[in-house]
Amino acid sequence: MWKLAALLLLVLSALGHVVARPRVARPERRDAFGTPASCQDLLQAGQRLPRPAGSARFASWNLRWFPDGEPGAGAGRTDLAWLACAISWLDVDVLAVQEVKQTPAAQRALAQLLADVNRLSGGRFVARLDDCGSRVPQHVGLVWNEARVSASAVETVAALNPRGSACQDQLRPGLAAQLRLQGGLDLTVVSAHFKSKTDARAFALRGKSFAAVPGVVSELAARARDTDVLLLGDLNTMGCRSCSPQVTAVEEQASVRQQLHSAGLLLLPADAAGTELYGGRPTWLDHAVAGTRMREVPAGARVHVAGFCASADVKSEARRALSDHCPIVLDLIDQDLD
Repeated sequence: MWKLAALLLLVLSALGHVVARPRVARPERRDAFGTPASCQDLLQAGQRLPRPAGSARFASWNLRWFPDGEPGAGAGRTDLAWLACAISWLDVDVLAVQEVKQTPAAQRALAQLLADVNRLSGGRFVARLDDCGSRVPQHVGLVWNEARVSASAVETVAALNPRGSACQDQLRPGLAAQLRLQGGLDLTVVSAHFKSKTDARAFALRGKSFAAVPGVVSELAARARDTDVLLLGDLNTMGCRSCSPQVTAVEEQASVRQQLHSAGLLLLPADAAGTELYGGRPTWLDHAVAGTRMREVPAGARVHVAGFCASADVKSEARRALSDHCPIVLDLIDQDLD
């Protein structure tokens, strides 16, 4: 009997040892989207999102009603210091932005953001927004580093508003610019933001914007005398729940991909399942579109999704303080290969 008791004591002791064993801490995130302090630590250590040698970096980011984080001037303000740190860590040359306000307070916040990015990155970043002013509540824009990028022919693209007029019905136009980078890459870049929501009306309006893309690309290419055009933005490919039959987000994305491909355009694939957590699940809303013959797009190129979207972390502090969207990043060959 004593042998059995001793055996039980050994087993219980072993179990107790297992229970008392401390948990192994999760490894700390090594990107700019963990906490504001960890982002600053990375910059101070000289770390940036790795990029291939000889490349030019383009990105797009929906900034969620910048700088208020919501339609009104509420309590969900964007963390400007963290956003500046994250943009610096992304090491972009050109950033397409969406959902930027143009109120006086928003203009001051944008000026502060650019000053902080320039201080942290050592660059000379400037920004331009569409010219709709107070006629629309949120705007598209382009931000670029004048130390590496020269810009010309910056213009609002009315045709991407599904109503056909640049600022009609509080819908967005596009914003385009002809850019030349240090290594020789020259192209036209467009920032775009198509109609959101999954109802039939929104789906139809979004469809009109997609239908306009080939014509817009063709016109911009003719004006620049260069066929290299890159469209970046929040294109809101979230499907249609009220349509009959319903259209899933994946089905809309497949349809758009085919539609663009038939016009000689490529909806570039991404390295994550989504760029925004819609209903708690990653959904691919933000895209990069380039010509199928654009040689500066590397073979097998994929858009990189930075931030919390790859892990679908709905409790991410960055999701609250920066945006519910994650930035997408695309590296092109910084040469003129036409």
